[in-house]
Amino acid sequence: MAKRSDNVLGLVHVLSSLIGRAFHGEVALRHRLSLPEWRVLVTLVNHPGSTAAEIVERWAMQPMMASRAIRQLKRRGWIERKVRRNDRRSYALWLTEKGSVAHRRVAPDANRRYHQIVGCLSPRELAGLEDALTRLTQRTRRLAEGAGH
Repeated sequence: MAKRSDNVLGLVHVLSSLIGRAFHGEVALRHRLSLPEWRVLVTLVNHPGSTAAEIVERWAMQPMMASRAIRQLKRRGWIERKVRRNDRRSYALWLTEKGSVAHRRVAPDANRRYHQIVGCLSPRELAGLEDALTRLTQRTRRLAEGAGH
């Protein structure tokens, strides 16, 4: 008989997929914004001047998905690319004023959806889950990079 913990990673995968669907249904359709585009916006609000590679790393996003999101946001005039001063071969991404306005418009709906999802957990449960997921993410990242061999 399988232990209850044998399905944890399966549940994480299902949750990840459902989060994307829940975001799409509530936020993406209303604001015509994909989840990867939202993740790029949020990253640039919290970490202005991030590179595309840093966004890919932060979200464990497929590079093509990040590239598509960045291209779309650039096309909308929500972000801009600037050559980095310390490394002229790479580009940093920045929100434009238009992008900041878009973020402020979308954030209440995205935050409401977030709270609808995690609202079934007590603050203590949420903190414990965050801690456990952070440790699992760190370990899995090391394994994915080959450090676990």
